[in-house]
Amino acid sequence: MTQTQLVLSKTQLATLGSDLSQLGRQHGVRFAILGDLSGQDIAFWDALGDSDIASIAALAAGDLMATLELGRMLGGERACNLIVQEHDEQTVLIARVGQSLFLLLATARDVPLGWSRLAIKRAVERIVKIVGPMADTPPPPAVTDDFESKFAAQLNTIW
Repeated sequence: MTQTQLVLSKTQLATLGSDLSQLGRQHGVRFAILGDLSGQDIAFWDALGDSDIASIAALAAGDLMATLELGRMLGGERACNLIVQEHDEQTVLIARVGQSLFLLLATARDVPLGWSRLAIKRAVERIVKIVGPMADTPPPPAVTDDFESKFAAQLNTIW
């Protein structure tokens, strides 16, 4: 299986970084990262400056891909656009950007969820304008029918 790799110009990367930095200057924003669904980070902003960017990108991509696959397995389509995680001290939102990217935004718990949703929606719209049609390459299926049948067959041999 081949995966199309996103290739951006220096200007596009600088613009994305500037947009995330601007988002990060808003009250209560702790972290923002743009990545692709293979788990690669593209641009980020970190209030603390010491986060494990590569791990966060991989986990956020995995979370979104797992949510998309869960929806598919439950009879829906792979169309989830936003995941909201409410933790004790922060709220994490992971939004789909086109078909192949994600944007994660972490805010303090006192930041209204409505503001966060609106901010991430506007940021996604700006990102789509910057990267253009490259954001619309659909992700590969997380679990194919072939995998499911082979996995089930392997399980049957165990029992």
